[in-house]
Parts: sequence; C-alpha cells; structure tokens
Amino acid sequence: MIINFSDLAIALDNLQTKYNILICKSAGNCENFMYNQPKGRILEGADSIKSLVVGSIAQAKGPCDFSEINNPSPFSRIGPGPEYIIKPEVVHYGGNAGLDRNGQLVTTGIKSFSKDGSLSTSVGTSFSTPRIASLATGLQQNLEEAFDPLLLKCLIIHSSTYPDNLQIPLSERTNQLGFGMPKNISQIIYNSPYEATLILRDTLSKGEKIDIMDFPMPKDLIKDGYYKGQIIATLVYDPILDPSQGIEYCQSNIDIKFGSYDNKKERDVNKRNILNPVGRNGAKNLFLEELYSKRLMKDNVNEFALKERLLIQYADKYYPVKKYAVDLAELSEANKQNFTTSDKQWYLYLCGLFREHTEQKARIERTTPSQDFCLIITIRDPEHSVNVYDDVTHELDNFNFWHNNIRISTDISTDISISINRNK
Repeated sequence: MIINFSDLAIALDNLQTKYNILICKSAGNCENFMYNQPKGRILEGADSIKSLVVGSIAQAKGPCDFSEINNPSPFSRIGPGPEYIIKPEVVHYGGNAGLDRNGQLVTTGIKSFSKDGSLSTSVGTSFSTPRIASLATGLQQNLEEAFDPLLLKCLIIHSSTYPDNLQIPLSERTNQLGFGMPKNISQIIYNSPYEATLILRDTLSKGEKIDIMDFPMPKDLIKDGYYKGQIIATLVYDPILDPSQGIEYCQSNIDIKFGSYDNKKERDVNKRNILNPVGRNGAKNLFLEELYSKRLMKDNVNEFALKERLLIQYADKYYPVKKYAVDLAELSEANKQNFTTSDKQWYLYLCGLFREHTEQKARIERTTPSQDFCLIITIRDPEHSVNVYDDVTHELDNFNFWHNNIRISTDISTDISISINRNK
C-alpha cells in the first residue's frame, strides 16, 4: 500500500498544473490472482491527485477466466490511495484472465493493433485507460468551451455508474471500481426532460463561502405533500498541493452541504464568523447516511440502488473528489416529515478549508489561498412524470439566477450552468 504520495504522482500533478492538461493514468496491473493472493494496491503514479485514474473491468468471460462480465478484471489493481483517497476514480473494459487446468495463464483480451498494424488482442489497464482518454477527448470536441480539465474530469465521474451484474460487496465498490463506468458522450452531454443538471464552476478563496439559499428545487417534484426525486452531486476541486508536507500533500478541502430548511432569519454580521446577514432556521444537510432508512435502502433493489446510490462516509476531509447520490424516497419516515414537506426551502452550501501550513505560508507571503472547483448536481424524477428540466429553468428565472446553457457543437438544449455571487 502507498502510504506517502509518490514522486511520480507529484511530477504528474506538476505537469498538469503547468500545462493545464488532464492525464488519464492507469491503476496498474498485478499477477496476484495467479497465486491466489489478494489484489495489489495501485502503482506509483496512480496516486496522482489531479489525474483521472482508471481501473479495468471484464468485457467477456472465457472458460477459464476468473471474473464475471462487468466485474473487476483479475489483474486490475485497487485503492485506496494515500490518505484513503478514492483511486481509481473510474473503470472501463480492459480484458479478463485466468488459469487453465495446467495452471498456465489464459486471457480474453481487448481488440487492438500490433506493431505491424495487424489486429491483435491483449489485456491490462493500459487498454481500459485509453478508452477514458478517448472519452475525455470526445467530450472536449463536442463542447464549444475552453479546455477545462476540472470540468471534463467532473463530467466523466458524474456520469459514472456501477455496471450490471456487479458481484463485489458494497464496501469494496469504491476501492475496486471508484465511482464506476462512465456513460457515452451523448448521455453525458444531453439531459432527458425528466432531469436537470446544474454546473457550478468557480474559485473559492480563504474566507469565502458559497451559500445558495434559494436553490431551484422543482416544486413539481412535490407528491402527496413531500418532495421526491433523486439527487446526484459530484464535486471535483483543484487543491493546493505541497510535496514538503508528506502525507498532508493535499493542503486544502471543500465541504459541500445540500438540503432543506424552514425559513430565513436575520443574523448579526458584527459577530465573529458571521459573514451572511441572512441565515436559515431548521437547516439539514441531506447528504448524511444516517438520515436514510436502512430497511428502505435494503428493500429498494432497483436500478438506482444497484448502479448509482452512493453515500460515502469520508475517513478524512481532504478528498479531491466527492460524490453523493441519494433518493429522497429512501429517507426514514420521520426524516421525510421533518425535512421534505412541501413548505420547505432548499439550499446549497460550499466552504473551503486550508491546513495550518498553507495558512501560515499565506500570512508570510501576504497572499490569499484559493482553489478552483467544479460542482455538478443532477435532479431527477425517477418516475418520468415531471418535466424537471423546464421546472428548474423556471425556478432559476424566478430567483433571478444568471444562467446559460453549455455551448456544444449542435444547437440542442443541454445542461444549465449557473454563476453565484459568493458571500465574503
């Protein structure tokens, strides 16, 4: 297991900062499956904070192969990385492998080309990784926007779901598959009428918070007196990195809260740490696992539960990628009554945090530390009965948000991007 961040990872991070690029890095391969030993941890370099690290799943299963289709390839290395960060972040098809009756290695490979240009097959995370690099390239070609590594990384992770027929325990999902397998380009870019995707791309400096108190939660999602719907949120940020700090290489963090509240209240900004003159009564962050019914989550064996539901309890705050996927229908009965009734208002809150070393350095240099981030939130009606896209657009106009559609190479309406004034 990698305890400290490797020199190669730090070098990859430096390259991405210097040249404004996104590196897709393979998680690495191991042969432990041939000796009936546990999978090895990710290789050096795959612990890069900024890189999009890719593992492998099996696209087919031969007679002697060990992995079932859509399950982690036997050779694909697993996470977590240093400080328990989630690596790999995504997976794609990279082949299968096993042993024949004589104990010899056999493989079911991915089609590729040999050195002489003829068709050949082979296996490895070196075959799954180019698929993700190709996906990122295709996304960029379809977006009429300046190249933005954070946006591309966030779009890919946000679209990722766990494959069908996944047979590993829930507790092992993120270690072996990260956030899952991304969708194709058209599925990433285009919303159905039953969902809306908001993208917030900004910079958060020390002392700043983003506190959206009129979050455009669609009122048409109110059914039988309660808000229903699925919320998927992905936060990718570009943390301050300092190799001199060893295991505390990642020097900054962003916390996200999303939920409901009763009403607004006035606050005294003359008091310490009170930045916003308007506050909330009865606010509750709904990205907390303890709010959801264990019975309902166990009984709801549907596509969302199998492929998307995600409520990670982070071992530490300094995770450069955070993702939540919740279904309000799975809240416990008491929490539904407390937090999702039709009279509730909704909020989104982002706050940066910096380690003491960075804060001291900033004071000496008289600078203000900051970090770029990209947040993507999808609101979805799983019953396909509410035009969520139009409803969210209406709410954005209602609350006087400045917003625009992401520019793409066709004129089809797509995701909404919003820009919010932060509180200082």
